[in-house]
Amino acid sequence: MAAPQRKPVLRLSASSVVLAVVLLGLALGGLALVAASARVIGWILAAATVAGLLFPVVERLRWYLPRALALAVVVLVSLGIVAGIAYAVVDEVSDQLHDLQVAVPRAAKDVERSDRFGEAAREIHLAERAEAFVDELPSRLRGGDVQDAVRSAATRGVAFLATGVLTIFFLIHGPRLLSAAKGQLPLRYQDDAHRIGMSVYRRSWRYLAGSLSMATMAGLVAYGCAYLLDLPGKAPLALWMALLDPIPLVGVVIGAAPLVLLAGTTATWPATVGVSLVLVGWQAFEALWLQRRVEERSLHLGPFVTVVVAMVGLELYGIGGALIGLVAAVVAAALLDELFGHGPRSSSPSVASS
Repeated sequence: MAAPQRKPVLRLSASSVVLAVVLLGLALGGLALVAASARVIGWILAAATVAGLLFPVVERLRWYLPRALALAVVVLVSLGIVAGIAYAVVDEVSDQLHDLQVAVPRAAKDVERSDRFGEAAREIHLAERAEAFVDELPSRLRGGDVQDAVRSAATRGVAFLATGVLTIFFLIHGPRLLSAAKGQLPLRYQDDAHRIGMSVYRRSWRYLAGSLSMATMAGLVAYGCAYLLDLPGKAPLALWMALLDPIPLVGVVIGAAPLVLLAGTTATWPATVGVSLVLVGWQAFEALWLQRRVEERSLHLGPFVTVVVAMVGLELYGIGGALIGLVAAVVAAALLDELFGHGPRSSSPSVASS
């Protein structure tokens, strides 16, 4: 007769308890270190994103110039573009933001007093919501509370310098770092890792480059509408539209709401209807044609994922957090599709050399 099997008994020794406590302490310490280093991690992620977007340009220029000279040209041109945008747009945004903070609540109050829409506007407290929106707009763009905004303003120069230096570092040494990381894998996995990594990079690049292009065009459309109607705060309205455009479905709607509200109270009704039709037409054109063309060459990222990632990043770290979160979501989706899906749906040529 076989002896009955003994049930396993969990025994906690002194060494196992000490090991568990040490591991828990290391985990909590690691989480605290990551939380304290969030700003620096953000600089690294931003620099890696910018370097990833600029790398194909450097590689293309290598056909005509030595690599060092191609890198110098790309860096100098990029710095010139950033400085030009800062000079032409940032000062204008700062100057016009106060006008926008006055005009939007005034327009909302006019809507509440109107005969046609007054009752509905009062029911949703339109004036109160509009005033809260424009009051919170600067902090929303920066991210965080007042203390975080002050800290961000104090370290903004350091952030730009650190991000620029890290971007140049990744452009110079990025391929070497990736090659070294691939070399740490077993030999039988290296070819697959290289193939999957390059495919993920190409598809992510196409998606992000297409999204940035559409956002820029949406901002220009908003600025053109505000300019034609001579609305206050043209630059902030255009910037708000461009920043929200990458969010599918609701981005253009939320981005266009202040513009349509101002147009309804400061311009004629035909002009307001015309601007609304232009913005609705842009939303349809972007969703039905541009977005599909981008996804055919890259990947499809569902609106739910994009909205959730953007809203969480916006709440935690402002617009920068939303954009970095979107980049992370795109890379993760491309990687998962390469590993468990069917890969890209287009066999178009790559944007970067392997």
